Amino acid sequence: MRALIRTLVVAAVMMGGVAPLRAAEKAPPQEPVLRIEAGMHTAAVQAISVSADGKLIVTGSDDKTARLWSLADGKLLKTFRIPVAPNWGGRIFAIALSPDGRTLAVAGYDANFAYNGGGHFVYLFDTVEGRLTRRLGPLRNIIGKLAFSLDGTRLAAGMWGSFGIAVWDAPFTQQPFIDALYANNVLGLDFAPDGSLATASWDKHIRIYDRSLSLVVKAKAPSDDWPQSVAYSPDGSNLAVGYYSAKVVDYVSPKDLKFVAKADASKYANYGIAAIDWRADGAVLYAGGQYYAEGSIFPVIAWGQGATTYFYPPEGPHDTMTAIVALPNGGLAYSSVEPRWGTYDSAGRPAITYAPVIADMREKITGNLWSSRDGSAVWFGLARGKGNPFLFDINRLSFDSRPEIPADFITAVTDRLDVEWNGQIPAKLNKKPLQAVTQWVSRSLAMVPGETNFMLGTDSTLDRFDETGQLKWRVWPEGAAHGVNMTADGKIVIATLGDGTIRWYRASDGVELLAFFVHAPDRKWIAWTPKGYYAASPGGEDLIGWLVNGKTWDDIPDFFPASRFRDRFYRPDIVQQVLITQDEAKAVQFADAAAGRKTGDQTIQTILPAVVELAVDSLEIKTDRRDIEIPYKLRSPSGREITRLEVLIDGRPVTTRGVVSIEDDAEVKTLSLSVPPRDSEITLVAYIDEQPGVPVSIPIRWTGEGSAGKKPNLFALIVGVSKYDDTSLRLNFAAKDAEDFAAMLERQRGVYYKDVEIKLLLDGEVTEKALQIELTKLKNKSTENDNVIVFMAGHGVTTPDQDFYFLPTDANIEPDMLTATAIDGDIVRKGLSKIPGKVVLFLDACYSGNGIASGRSAVDMTGVSNSFSSNAGVVMFASSSGREVSYEDASYENGAFTEALLSIFTDPKAYNDDKLLSIAELDEALTTMVDQLTEGKQTPVMTKPGAIKRFFVAAM
Repeated sequence: MRALIRTLVVAAVMMGGVAPLRAAEKAPPQEPVLRIEAGMHTAAVQAISVSADGKLIVTGSDDKTARLWSLADGKLLKTFRIPVAPNWGGRIFAIALSPDGRTLAVAGYDANFAYNGGGHFVYLFDTVEGRLTRRLGPLRNIIGKLAFSLDGTRLAAGMWGSFGIAVWDAPFTQQPFIDALYANNVLGLDFAPDGSLATASWDKHIRIYDRSLSLVVKAKAPSDDWPQSVAYSPDGSNLAVGYYSAKVVDYVSPKDLKFVAKADASKYANYGIAAIDWRADGAVLYAGGQYYAEGSIFPVIAWGQGATTYFYPPEGPHDTMTAIVALPNGGLAYSSVEPRWGTYDSAGRPAITYAPVIADMREKITGNLWSSRDGSAVWFGLARGKGNPFLFDINRLSFDSRPEIPADFITAVTDRLDVEWNGQIPAKLNKKPLQAVTQWVSRSLAMVPGETNFMLGTDSTLDRFDETGQLKWRVWPEGAAHGVNMTADGKIVIATLGDGTIRWYRASDGVELLAFFVHAPDRKWIAWTPKGYYAASPGGEDLIGWLVNGKTWDDIPDFFPASRFRDRFYRPDIVQQVLITQDEAKAVQFADAAAGRKTGDQTIQTILPAVVELAVDSLEIKTDRRDIEIPYKLRSPSGREITRLEVLIDGRPVTTRGVVSIEDDAEVKTLSLSVPPRDSEITLVAYIDEQPGVPVSIPIRWTGEGSAGKKPNLFALIVGVSKYDDTSLRLNFAAKDAEDFAAMLERQRGVYYKDVEIKLLLDGEVTEKALQIELTKLKNKSTENDNVIVFMAGHGVTTPDQDFYFLPTDANIEPDMLTATAIDGDIVRKGLSKIPGKVVLFLDACYSGNGIASGRSAVDMTGVSNSFSSNAGVVMFASSSGREVSYEDASYENGAFTEALLSIFTDPKAYNDDKLLSIAELDEALTTMVDQLTEGKQTPVMTKPGAIKRFFVAAM
């Protein structure tokens, strides 16, 4: 954090952080921007704020998002975005939640300034509707701190540099009070119960303003350091001061700022204690900051009641704590640079922990970052350094645990020139400072093979220098360049960055070629080119999306996950070519020629999906009546006609009564529907033809009589094809798999299900017409309370343009015959999407180890899984991932996937104490068992839409 704060200060000057009070505003940049969306912050969490009732918490981050969470269960409720611009534009440094939780204030390094030299603004959001209500400003410099008064009638902002503070009175429509008589950053603000305002500035002074905003007293901070935080005790009788680097917290009198006492942490703290707040009863002061204890844990200190207490939970922060906020229940919330946030209860026990979801790219220096000679495969640790090592292989489109470094891999060379770099400010060449990096900490180094140039990664830049120290080119990545490596021919640079990505750059000019991100907890990943062509693991494609700024600065940006553009941008073939061609346009041309397709030249703006917005007045709907109304609005950013609105309950389609308007206008519309007598979630999705928009959801809290205890029915369609007319396609056990799975489901009659109804289609019975008929029957028979299982075993094929086909007995897989003789996967997908109730698809339709040779044809199970999961809204279990073979074996007379399913459903150990088998438990057990049966050659995967809740498929 020391380096981070210093970088912010230097960057504010270097990037011209001072804005004129008035400036002509050009519209925000309109070019869509690819951003990571991992459901959690991917860069330092700089600030947190909590509602007065302790129900809501907001976090703000360098990743240019603010996120609203429920403190009851840690659920992410909303993500807020402000306009963005290249590099720092849109980074969020300060947030404040009004005491009633309804208004969110957000500020930082404003894109308005970064893009056109305008001012820095505070953005006010309605947390329920998610809309931007107004912008406050312009202010003259970066806003580093925000605070609401305890009654919510006043909002204060502290600025970087010597521009002081601004304070607005509700309803925040008038010009603010400004005191610019400061000599340095204002990073500490707090309101007292009587409305007084305390400020802490790096000019080493504390100031107190009364309720009329008259300066009452100004005094030098007791400790000779940079005051970074101030905190009034709950009754306003005491004021604590925290510092950037001093190992103390000072207590001063709020009346005259005279020194009262010192909490000295010098015996156990090694650096500053800047994050402070009082426990709700005022008896204890919580403190955190840059200091750390043994094991690189950054503990919370609790001072008071005659004792000093450490909180040492392993779930706690492992990097600088940026903020601490006391909770009404006596606990606290914290945020950290890792990025991480969490809460402790009043006894110091972890309550909520949001650990980092990004790969920890710190210390990916020589020996910790390895690649194949051509850069197409990278070996690195998900943990710091080379801890928990994995291998990403672009050619195989695989991401696997790999304890050992492959024998032919290379790592960066760092000793051909006399460069002093590791942790230095600035790095030096031949004992002379590199003038281009005097303001940043150097993190990584690699010599360019065959040349006397070198690559240097810093906290803010990735640079190429020649042997004289002249800067050849520079890029500004998202996060510090913690690791750097070069291909053997010196033509590609590989960098690991602080946002958890690995990025490949053309070494001649720094042009980015490819990026890779992995969601570390579940290993889902995505790789993408600068124009957005991507390959992904099952369930990984929405880890990125397109952010589109509004037409004006008063419009909030839209964000569209990558899956909304799957038909155009899901292109594993382009991803695999881009490092070979070292040019994205050439990679597109080559891949198109090989696939016999033509990539459209439409811009993202012309194919943006429809947007539906809820016009509700609360974060949930409470009802004891089944018939409810949902107000909503629709719009089409691309101007194309919206064709339908889909309504889902817990991720499954429902029928609405009356006419659902799909007109694109500003009017609020209302739909009527019936909800089940239980807690549920309503989701709306607007469509333009077959392109879905971004789902929007609201919880339904049922307060009436429930229907618990009623058993669901099971309707199942079981399909198996072994006997192919083409003898080279014949399988041994696909039809038997279907029969065995059907028999196993029959045994659930009267156990988990009230009744079980199964339709079995085998070999020649499996036709496109038969599937359509049976899927229609499932739609008509099942209700929202039932389970539907579809099982398909046989061969599947994916065409070059990513269409999936299931092969019936008379299929001909020759290119000119496939579509005429195979079953179109869209028939199945669309049929499943219309079925109410909970739908599970088991698909064992990858090419078999004893069937289709990999050189002839194959199924891209990743693309199929993502398509069925998001477009059909089903839980899908695929027998394997990517283009893996699915195996069958005579020793157990089933396919490995079905053998595992049969074993799990009948194994008491697979069921927890509730004697029920959930989809999550089935997923975990399937992965383990199939891996054992195939000796690691086959990996089944489950994909599930986020709106679908945990449910069960069987009971003991």
